[in-house]
Amino acid sequence: MKAQVLTGSQTENVSRVRLSTLILGSVIMVLLFSIVYIRQMSIRTGYDISSMMNQIEKKDIEYTALLDKRSESYDSEHLYNRAKELEMVLPDVKRTFYVKE
Repeated sequence: MKAQVLTGSQTENVSRVRLSTLILGSVIMVLLFSIVYIRQMSIRTGYDISSMMNQIEKKDIEYTALLDKRSESYDSEHLYNRAKELEMVLPDVKRTFYVKE
């Protein structure tokens, strides 16, 4: 059996190969994790945008309902019916005068 004797230059080459392989592997791992992280963040942002759009639609529906309610409360027929429900005395039409300036 022959034993191989490694010289100093061969051990330096082996250590350089191992070091470069380690650096390349760590760079690849960092790139993979950064791609996964960026993808996850973009998905989360998409869900946030979707949630905000749903909230905007709900607020728009509430706003439309409030506009309908306000226009109904300004309606004179509704006001007269509400006054009758509250047993208020309605003004006498014959005795009401409108003055222009």
